[in-house]
Amino acid sequence: SKPSPPARLRMNLKGKAALIVGGVGPIGRALARGMLQAGADVIVNSRSESKLAALAKDLGNPSTLHCVQGTMMPSGVDRTIEKVLGVGTPNHVVAHSGVAWWGEMGEEDETSIISAAKGGSILDMERSVFAQNTGLLVDMHFGVAQLLMPKLQNEPGSSYTFLTGTTSLMQRHLSPLNRINVFHVSGLASALRAENKARAQSIYMSEVRVGNLPMRDLPSVAKDPNQLPLSAEIGMLCAGIAQAGDRWEGPQAGGHLHVLDSLQTLKGLRERFPVTEAAGMDIPALWYWEGASSNAAKPTMATGED
Repeated sequence: SKPSPPARLRMNLKGKAALIVGGVGPIGRALARGMLQAGADVIVNSRSESKLAALAKDLGNPSTLHCVQGTMMPSGVDRTIEKVLGVGTPNHVVAHSGVAWWGEMGEEDETSIISAAKGGSILDMERSVFAQNTGLLVDMHFGVAQLLMPKLQNEPGSSYTFLTGTTSLMQRHLSPLNRINVFHVSGLASALRAENKARAQSIYMSEVRVGNLPMRDLPSVAKDPNQLPLSAEIGMLCAGIAQAGDRWEGPQAGGHLHVLDSLQTLKGLRERFPVTEAAGMDIPALWYWEGASSNAAKPTMATGED
């Protein structure tokens, strides 16, 4: 594994702006938390004012969190990105899609947007319906990348990180259209990483692909202040990757794919991409679980368009 950067090069993200695409679900909250801990001004969007208010409350209403109402779906992405740029031009983007996690069933917007007809086979779908629904999420992420990557190209030390994938356990709960959308977004991330490398662009491009990570016992984690839930660990990893991008100068050597298929791999990546936390930042990490009963928690899909 590659050594950690020298201590003199480790700096937090204070004064930098980070956009979290899909930041109000369980994973998105953790991504926002990681960037906030690293000192960034974090921008999060949602169509729902109530979800944005709940997010701000869960994270302790930090002054560096900026909530923008609007959708990133193709019908509204241009207007929403205008609002984002009104807050500030992002230096870092973390775009997550397709990561299945634990939550209330029906909690995420896409569980209703992207769902095959109840009963029957996917092969029973009309071709026009199939074509319309299998590309929803990749269209969304393409629109965001198309609008923001040219701007990031002009921001020294910028980064763009995709968070994709899902565990085999969670895959059993995904609809056929969910599964197809998951892989489409990962394909887009792979294509953009390859193009970024071929054109020697200066954006620090990465994809963090969640594999078959074991679930931790959340009540035990809640009792141990030294442990973070896996979602928060992944959020801190993405913040560390952004900090690595912030140190980058000139065309990058290649697009990086990091596959999280074990806790040991996660630990190694956290060591490779350490986070220098900003002074005075103490963002809650267990907000989602403190009021949840074990019977209410069920697997669902957090797809990134909240």
